[in-house]
Amino acid sequence: MIHIQRAPDLKTAYQTMQDGFQDYLIPLHLSEAEFQKRILERDGNQLEHSFIAYHGEKPVGLWLNGWKEIDGQRIMRCGGLGISPQYRRLGIAKALYQAQLSHAKEIGMDELMLEVIQGNDPAIRLYQSLHYKIVGEIGYFHLTDEHQKSALPAIEETEFLKQYRGQGEYIWQQDPHVMQRLQANYYQLEESVVAVAEAALLSVVGPTEHKARHATEVVRHLPGTTYHYQSTDVQVWEALRSEGWIQRDLKQYIMRQSLK
Repeated sequence: MIHIQRAPDLKTAYQTMQDGFQDYLIPLHLSEAEFQKRILERDGNQLEHSFIAYHGEKPVGLWLNGWKEIDGQRIMRCGGLGISPQYRRLGIAKALYQAQLSHAKEIGMDELMLEVIQGNDPAIRLYQSLHYKIVGEIGYFHLTDEHQKSALPAIEETEFLKQYRGQGEYIWQQDPHVMQRLQANYYQLEESVVAVAEAALLSVVGPTEHKARHATEVVRHLPGTTYHYQSTDVQVWEALRSEGWIQRDLKQYIMRQSLK
């Protein structure tokens, strides 16, 4: 018999994720320490709000969750759903969803969200059956540029955030919470402000028509040669490609569900 429990311990969550994601589209070869640092601490997932499905005493499914307040809304995000291969198509994912839905309502969440890889049709159909709707896309880009211009003057985090809060684009795994954890540096180029950490442009905030050019120019003022950039603005994608950015085949849908 399957039963659901909230707030698993670290080791159980890690082992269940390893089992459920063993044949995932993107291999997850993570140690327990890497799981804690990357999946929990960096990505904002919280075991307190996550759920494990058990068959007897054996953990067979994980629904990982975290929540943040975004633009005044309390939003809970699924940071990973994995079911042991031999236990799939038995309704376990839906049981985990119902548990997190009840919990989200109980603690006053306004919305649920998640990201799913385009092409993972079974997962997309599952989430749609659970009333999630596609609201956007994330594209992944990288640029290698040998130009080395003089360094840009840094700006304070507060100056960056003034413009960030009104710009509209939001990526959970690269938002201000993540920027602070990664000790991002902040720069201004013409009308745009940029957050940078670990060879990634975490956010480029400025006029849409200049965003690709400014992203490219910022890379030329930074140490190193290859930088990564994620964008939810499909209008910018072609401009990035024209500037020499390489887009990965991997794309994700952003899906959301209102609880109001």
